[in-house]
Amino acid sequence: MPYGITGSALVGGGGVGGATDMLAITDSVQGYYGLLTNFYFVGGVPTVTEIATEDIDQWLDINFDIDALGTFDHRPAAMKSAQAAGHTGAGTQADPIVFSLEGLTQSGNANFRASLTFEPDVDESQLETRLLFNRHSGTTPSEDFEIADVSLLMSQGADIEYDSEPMLTFFVGDTIDTNGAGDAGKCRFQVRSSVEGTLRMRALTWYIQS
Repeated sequence: MPYGITGSALVGGGGVGGATDMLAITDSVQGYYGLLTNFYFVGGVPTVTEIATEDIDQWLDINFDIDALGTFDHRPAAMKSAQAAGHTGAGTQADPIVFSLEGLTQSGNANFRASLTFEPDVDESQLETRLLFNRHSGTTPSEDFEIADVSLLMSQGADIEYDSEPMLTFFVGDTIDTNGAGDAGKCRFQVRSSVEGTLRMRALTWYIQS
């Protein structure tokens, strides 16, 4: 399977029946949700977002075309029961992919990983990435919040494709857990560049512990 995505791994356990039961329990409380562009399939084409002059130093939603074979939905059982689809959005900057946290409680946590490259038009530049979170209803504060990272410091020259796999970790707090049916936290991936350039997306993956 591409991008190093694997299912749950069972270590130890006695007997076939016990191992099966333990594996079922593990799958019910932890898992992942992976979205891949065509980069990992026949053709090998990532999804491009161009950063123009007016986009410099602005947080931007990204283009992300999910390959026909590129959705790997292995979310914990509670998330699948709460929402049949793990995300909304067409994968355009106008309608970005938004991942739903519905089904998770305050005992949950997650690691998020993106796979991308950035080709700057100017030397001595940087690319920041973040997850932008929308809270569920009835929270104080109610504003969106972020977890951000400086993912690339590009000092080897312009017109070079720099690889990055930013990893962001978060816990499911009381403003983004499940508040009711259709009412839970959400998050989406964004970038901010200090220069013009070309972003090429390969994958987005959430590793979830419920």
